Amino acid sequence: MSLDVLLEKGPLVITFYPGDWCPYCNLQLRALQARLPEMDALGASLVAISPQVPDDSLTKSEISEMDFTVLSDQDAKTATKYGVAWKVPDFLVEHMRVDRGLDLDKVNNGDGSILPIPATFILGQDGVVAWNYVNVDYRTHSEPEEIIEALKKIS
Repeated sequence: MSLDVLLEKGPLVITFYPGDWCPYCNLQLRALQARLPEMDALGASLVAISPQVPDDSLTKSEISEMDFTVLSDQDAKTATKYGVAWKVPDFLVEHMRVDRGLDLDKVNNGDGSILPIPATFILGQDGVVAWNYVNVDYRTHSEPEEIIEALKKIS
């Protein structure tokens, strides 16, 4: 599924997250799920984008509970387009593998060295970014209320 297809319905909320191993990102996704009825009422769709292998970015039970689209950006082209892709230093990739038991290369189907900075964008139906939140601190994410308020302004 492409972003163009998703934009046919109306505004699009895009949230980038590094993977299901990020507890802060999982909290964000659950918070967005809870506010999905408000986004729907404003004509907006939500899509979450991760570099993880399709259907592996969340557990199967979590995916079945989500009412939004989860896409895989394994080649980081979309994250790069939005300016949120970053090269993970080799020492950090090694730390994740050895100390946390997380093989990013395996999880991301071959390339664990590029991850998205957690970020949220709202695209108007014309595909132009109308609002964004980007913070290199992986513990900090946009608040769902801010997203709803931004959607109200563009609808």
